[in-house]
Amino acid sequence: MSHHEKTDKQVVISQLICFLLASVIGFMADLFGKEGREVIYKFVDAIFITGTILVAMKLAREGWDMAAGGYTLLSIAWGVFFLAKDFQEQTVGVDILASSFYFLLPSMILIAFYTPFPLYVKAIGLLTIVPSLIGLIFIKTDAAKADYLLWRKISYQAVHITSLCWGFFFLWQYRKATKKVE
Repeated sequence: MSHHEKTDKQVVISQLICFLLASVIGFMADLFGKEGREVIYKFVDAIFITGTILVAMKLAREGWDMAAGGYTLLSIAWGVFFLAKDFQEQTVGVDILASSFYFLLPSMILIAFYTPFPLYVKAIGLLTIVPSLIGLIFIKTDAAKADYLLWRKISYQAVHITSLCWGFFFLWQYRKATKKVE
């Protein structure tokens, strides 16, 4: 097994682990008190960003530059989520959180350029834009904060579900490629 094949296996497994951990821990965070939940969400964000960077690196190495750029932009959008948590008790915090949409939109469009993804995976990714857009509209129209937060949560979880689709797809793709070599 060449060095490239070894690192490819490590990247595929690591990104899936990152997306799995971020999803599971993120979905369970509501079981904890407010202070614990804030710390947990920060760890979830860091883990998710790690997964997106690993995928960006993998796709760039394989020549899928548009999709790699999409994953890089997604890591920036998630960095906005990460930062916004520090300001969530302040008025500006909700605006910062809503601003992630401006990175999420082009990231999901660029990720859809990854031709090997089946159409349903691309569609799921593009649909994750909708709850984020609704949340942004709610913020800009001064809707009730509870309404905005509901859409933000839906958006957050939708991206995690999408990341699981990506993660398992890359594992399936890797296994399929290694079976061809054998």
